[in-house]
Amino acid sequence: MLYRYSYLENARVLGDSGEATVDINVTDPISCLWVEVRNTTGATSNKANPMHDNILAIEVIDGADVLYSLDGRQALAMACYDLGQFPHQRISYMGNDVETANIPILFGRFPGDTEYAFDPKRFTNPQLRVKWNFATNHAVGATGFLSGYGRLTVIAEVMEGGPAPRGFLMKKEHYTYTTAVGTEYIDLPRDYPYRNLMFRAFLNAYHIYGMVSRLKINCDAGKFVPFDLDTEDYLYLMYRIYPRFSYRAVDYLKNGDTLYSILKEVEDVSLNVEDTHDAVANYFNYEYGSQTVSLYIAGSASGASHANIGTHVHGYLPFGHMMIPFGDQGKADEWLPAPSFRSVRLEATGAVASGAGEVCLTQERSY
Repeated sequence: MLYRYSYLENARVLGDSGEATVDINVTDPISCLWVEVRNTTGATSNKANPMHDNILAIEVIDGADVLYSLDGRQALAMACYDLGQFPHQRISYMGNDVETANIPILFGRFPGDTEYAFDPKRFTNPQLRVKWNFATNHAVGATGFLSGYGRLTVIAEVMEGGPAPRGFLMKKEHYTYTTAVGTEYIDLPRDYPYRNLMFRAFLNAYHIYGMVSRLKINCDAGKFVPFDLDTEDYLYLMYRIYPRFSYRAVDYLKNGDTLYSILKEVEDVSLNVEDTHDAVANYFNYEYGSQTVSLYIAGSASGASHANIGTHVHGYLPFGHMMIPFGDQGKADEWLPAPSFRSVRLEATGAVASGAGEVCLTQERSY
């Protein structure tokens, strides 16, 4: 078996918003699709605008059959948990710089998994579809992304001559809702076994356990309950399994601005002013991913003057997503056998209204 990397798309020009479809025109098993969306920031800045916010959907489809479907934030979070590290992203909010979202779509348990991989021969017309809007957070222009500079690149990691895989890992958003005080009952699909469940309950300046205080998976009306725990307690269990993530960004901030970290739980932040001397920047951390920055230049508060600040962040919960694994993630016989139950329900006890709730699943799909 030989490994090779093949462009499916190379720097395809993107409009300010739209949808692009790319044929998956290889025949050997694919371990991973690497999807990059990039654009250039405006002449002034592009404050607090990660590229992932602007990617509305990344999908792998075969006609009406959806095999992978996540938005940019979900896709990055899923990749962090799949890889056990934060894949490199070019995150920069200063003017006239390039920003990217680099999303690895893993079809197996790890890169190069021959047991679980995407086998194009098993499908009629497999395609990758990307939807975007570069004006999601800021209008296109001097203080957003530039018009005409968007690009899409897709690289397939191909296992040429590899054995026929037994299946692949299907990853999709299954439910979204607005949090409220009380219990949200979420019926989950029973078509394929669950490798893991990714959950988000997000509102700026709240911990996830402040939004949803308790989580429970209920199979067959209480016959089997994989977990029923306070959300904060579950987080501490999750921290044993998944590592702290880290990344670097270039922020564009002035004194009193809020720094919005991609890592939304127990983050620690180091700030380095990179365009002026005799400057001191501090982050007043409340450990929920967004807090005020103080910036002093030559001993005085910067006022309306901004600085390019190199931000180094470590923490958990990319974009606020937590991961619930079922069994050993390398052993399929330990994953949750959803088809063997008549009902599988997630019960999320809400503590605060108006947050964004999301449920995504990774499922084992056999050929």
